[in-house]
Amino acid sequence: MNDQQAKRINEAAQKFTEALLGSYRAAADGAVSTQQLNAKLTQDFFSGVIDYLRDQAEGNRALTQGLVDLQRRQLEATQVFAQESASAYEEFLDSVFLHYGKSLQTNHH
Repeated sequence: MNDQQAKRINEAAQKFTEALLGSYRAAADGAVSTQQLNAKLTQDFFSGVIDYLRDQAEGNRALTQGLVDLQRRQLEATQVFAQESASAYEEFLDSVFLHYGKSLQTNHH
């Protein structure tokens, strides 16, 4: 859990606490019905949870895209490495055969 997610959870808990205290005050004052307060508390709580889950989903989506990009770059690097290795090996073999051919010519004359 990163700091932003922890902050959002803390904010949701703070809102929940404030709403709960508000509901107790309102119930004590008789200004608002208990049913309305419970609905508001429930709505506030689940809104906080939904916001948190939305942030988590966005973070997961970004992480997945980052992993896909990394895998693509690794594949490209592997292909370049394989091509360079094959070219270097081919050049090595060419030089060996060239040297061997010169050596044969020198020995026959």
